[in-house]
Amino acid sequence: MQILNSRNSITAVIINNRWFQHLSYWVLFVIFFAFAWGTHDDNYLKTLEVEIINLPVKIALVYGVIYFLYPRYLYTGKTWRFIFLFLCFLFITSVIQRITDNLIILDAFFPEWHKESTLNIVQLVRSAVNLGSVLAIPMTIKLMQHLSEVQQRQQTLAKDKLEAELVFLKNQVQPHFLFNTLNSLYALILKKSDRSLEVVLKLSDLLRYMLYETNAPQVDVDKEVECIKSYLQLEKIRYGQRVELSFNTWGELSGKTIAPMIILPFIENSFKHSTKGFDGTAWITIELGVKENDLILKIENSIPATNSVDHPQTGGIGLQNVKRRLALLYPQEHELKVESTQDSYLVVLKLALKNRVR
Repeated sequence: MQILNSRNSITAVIINNRWFQHLSYWVLFVIFFAFAWGTHDDNYLKTLEVEIINLPVKIALVYGVIYFLYPRYLYTGKTWRFIFLFLCFLFITSVIQRITDNLIILDAFFPEWHKESTLNIVQLVRSAVNLGSVLAIPMTIKLMQHLSEVQQRQQTLAKDKLEAELVFLKNQVQPHFLFNTLNSLYALILKKSDRSLEVVLKLSDLLRYMLYETNAPQVDVDKEVECIKSYLQLEKIRYGQRVELSFNTWGELSGKTIAPMIILPFIENSFKHSTKGFDGTAWITIELGVKENDLILKIENSIPATNSVDHPQTGGIGLQNVKRRLALLYPQEHELKVESTQDSYLVVLKLALKNRVR
């Protein structure tokens, strides 16, 4: 059991040593009870010898319980079997201690005392209580140590599960985004547009960002904004004058970090719903800023008249995944508000940023 955290200290190495801890416990136990019983006649040496004679059976009981019964029965959920066997162990060691008392201790140290039957119930109960005193601390420590290890394993499993889910969600967002971008490129190639080469270059920048930057749990906010700008330029190439786009940033973006690819799906969603069945009059307004340590994102887009009856929903793989990622990465640290009217669709996101580690 680790008591001191320092690994370089000789004192810590000694105190954390398992053999040192066990030996210290038994030495202190013998000294304590030798002193406690010795106050009866102030003959501490005699009671010390008595405790040493009774020590082997106590050691056998303690290690039998914590290293045999605990792992084989209690830790595996066989509680009633553990209780039964524990009582058997206690009974057997109590009988052994009674035999030791009658054959050795009473004759050698207390000849004036009257000998009771080895199986006398009262004497057996007293022996069991005496043995219980030596069991209390080791059993408690071992049980607490086991519970701590179980809790740590559960936390590790939960963390691993969370990280695996986040990786899965992020890996779903990226192919979804690439699928939409390749569709745009395909449309331009069909039109034999000269801008298809520009799309390839912008897509190359985005792929470089996704491959080399987004593997980290946090990225710089300004790098994420550059990724958004590249995406917006791609959409401008795709839609040209058919979509009125306004993108504005404010506040100090540098020195802050954010989970990668957490903003882009909201912007992608605004293009999806503003251009679904649109008549050439779509508009999108995006504001992104930093106030103190909070990022504030506001995206509003038009709803085409042909689609106004059927308001857009917050669906789609990308958006559903990013909402799940927000719940996992920023629990109690983000606010997401979605409002839909007959003419427009509004998303407001506020989340707590982290300071960049120097």
